[in-house]
Formats: sequence, C-alpha cells, structure tokens
Amino acid sequence: MKVIKSFYKLILLFALIISTLLSLNIFGVEFIHPYMFLRYEYKKTYQGIKYYEDIVPIKGGIAVIYRGRIGIISSGDSITWNRVAYQNHRAYSDGEIAVAWVQGGRYLHIISSKDQKDILYPANIEKVRVKNGKVLVLLSGKSEDYLIMYDRNQNIIFSVKYKEKVIDCDFNGTFAVAILKPRDSNQIAISLADKRGIYMTKLLSANLQSARRCYAIEDNILLYNQKRLEVFDSKLKTRINAFEFSAPPEYAMGNPNILLAKNKVLVYSKLRKSFVLKQIEEFDWMCADAEKIVTSRGNEIRIYSLNLNRLKTLRVNSSGFVKAVINRDRLYYIYNDRIKLYQERW
Repeated sequence: MKVIKSFYKLILLFALIISTLLSLNIFGVEFIHPYMFLRYEYKKTYQGIKYYEDIVPIKGGIAVIYRGRIGIISSGDSITWNRVAYQNHRAYSDGEIAVAWVQGGRYLHIISSKDQKDILYPANIEKVRVKNGKVLVLLSGKSEDYLIMYDRNQNIIFSVKYKEKVIDCDFNGTFAVAILKPRDSNQIAISLADKRGIYMTKLLSANLQSARRCYAIEDNILLYNQKRLEVFDSKLKTRINAFEFSAPPEYAMGNPNILLAKNKVLVYSKLRKSFVLKQIEEFDWMCADAEKIVTSRGNEIRIYSLNLNRLKTLRVNSSGFVKAVINRDRLYYIYNDRIKLYQERW
C-alpha cells in the first residue's frame, strides 16, 4: 500500500511540474511545449497541381488559385473547380476564408470551403484585408475612394466614401481605420469608420506625418512611421509601444495577428494582450494558424510557437518543393507540380 501511495504521489508531482512548465508558455518561457512531440503522417498526394498563382489555407482545406480558375481542396479531400475572370491574382487568407484579386482590377473573389463569391466593382481595387471571416475592400475612383466591409456571409456591413485619397487601410472586425491625404494638400490625416459611418477624422501630429501604413490588431492601431511601427490605443490617444522595422510589415498568411518584415516577426498575444517581437532564422515563406507558425526555406520547414520559439524542424527529401501551408492539424507540402498532405499524429 505504501508503494502504491508513493507511486501516486510521484505521478501527481510529475503532473504538477509539467503543468507548471506548460503554464510558463503563456509568458513566452518554453522549457517544454506539446508541439515538440508532434509528428506528421503522410496521407495523400494531389497530382497535376502546377502553373498555379498561389495556394492559401481556408477552413477545412486549401484554395489553389490558377490563371482562369480556382480549386478548393476541402476536408473531404475532393477538388472543386470554379472559373475566374482574370489572372495575375494577389491572394490572402485569414485561415478561414481567402480572397483573390488583381491589383487595380475590378473583380474580387471571396473563397470559402463551401462556395465562392465573385464581385465586380465599378472602381479599381487597391487593397483587400481579411480577418475572422470578414473582408474589407478599398476601391479607388477618380475623385473619391470607398471602403466596403463584408460579414462572414459576404453581406455588406457598411460602406463609406472619402473625398480624400486613402493611402492605406485596415480593420479589426468592428471598425476600419484609414490613412488619408487630401487631394489638394500634403497633410496626412487618419479616419475611423464603422456601421454608423465615419465617426472620427483628425490630422496626425507632426511627428506622424510620415506614416503611410496602418494596421488594426484587436484594440490597437499601429502606424508605420519612419521605420518604426508605433502602437496606439483604439482612440489614438496613447502610444503603447514602438518596434523597429526596416520595411513596412505584412500580415502572415493564415493569421492576421502576426506581422512580418524580412526575418522580424511581431505576434500579438491574446492571452497577455501584448506584442512579442523576435528576429528568427531566415525564411522565404511563412504561414500560420491559431497555434503554430510554419516557415519554409530551401528544403527545410521550421515550426515555431506563437512565442516565436522554434519547436521542430522538418526536412523535405524530394525535389521541386516550394513551401509549406499549415491549416490546423494538416500540413501541405507544396511542390511545383503536386501537393502532399500530412496529418498531425502524436
């Protein structure tokens, strides 16, 4: 009986140590992380996938964007094809839905695992943002610019018109933020809008007049200003933090809480309600989901936690490898003529 009690005590002590170590992950101290023990098991190869423009994650699978068509590989492992009007698309996905558009064109394709919506606009598309299944579109006209936000069902939440030139825009799912330049002035202003319409527009202070890029992450507005990414509250009254970036950062494919520029990565932690910045090893491509970050370079795939600590390295032995796309428990190896699907196994 004493032996059994001692054994149970050891188990409880071990569980307590493990849970304590895992709880430190919240604060970025990762002595141990569950994904260190993760492995991927080969499941399937999709042949004849070549000459594509991009491949991005969507809920339950991936979208393959071609010149003239879009293919959806769903959770049922089937491929559904839809035709599109143009080629040379730009693409982005928040991990749930994807968008494809031609810069300066007029067609927008909103892609989900269930269907595809094609929208033709009367003005040119300048920028598209996607977050939490919602979409923000910036249209540029001769004398007016427009911001249109869609909900998860592609219904319009709001549409606002600016007489000023919209230099950049973003949204956090609730409100949109835009950097404005009056067409007859060099002064830079910032504007906030939601379903009530434009509810705030004000000139930026003198030290922010060089800002040309804006981002909205949770309740923060970020402005890229003279190689600094400055973080403000949602009312632009308090500067919370600032980070050095040599170039304007872009959102990581699959997770709009991650910004990257070259090898610098900035992650917003929802648990800590703060940002983590780290320079990681060089990569050519990054894709992320809600729990992991995957980078590709050459024939090497690296898996990071959201604390930007490297957890695993995978090596691709076959030739023609281009990049890896992560989508929850699936990892897709993208080649120049095929796609290989791997599934998480513990």
